[in-house]
Amino acid sequence: MADLVLDTHACVYALSAPAKLGRDARRRLKQAEDGQGAVWIPAAVVAEIVLLRELNRIGIGLPELKAAVAQASPLRFLPLDLRQLDEFAALVALRDPFDRLIVSACRAMHAQLVSRDDGLQATGLVQTVWN
Repeated sequence: MADLVLDTHACVYALSAPAKLGRDARRRLKQAEDGQGAVWIPAAVVAEIVLLRELNRIGIGLPELKAAVAQASPLRFLPLDLRQLDEFAALVALRDPFDRLIVSACRAMHAQLVSRDDGLQATGLVQTVWN
């Protein structure tokens, strides 16, 4: 089973409103909880969550992320590294810097992206999991 990388909204939903996740996304996250793979939270997702929390657009922030990762869960932080930046440099078609960093993380990890973003799904740059 391939590892998963969470997009920002998928991470927020997984931590605060799991029912909002797509059916396949919930199933794959449950499989990861059962020991079938890791679920990566890229540095870009963490940064975007911090910014969204500062703008009062979401109710979770860094403390909740840290607590979730500290539990015996499949969630793991993914620091930004040179493999991801190599991918980032090659993905000139993606203009949104957060999307570009998240897709770069996913490609560098050879993982599947948990995302409902139709635009990212349509690029074909990564395999996505949602419905």
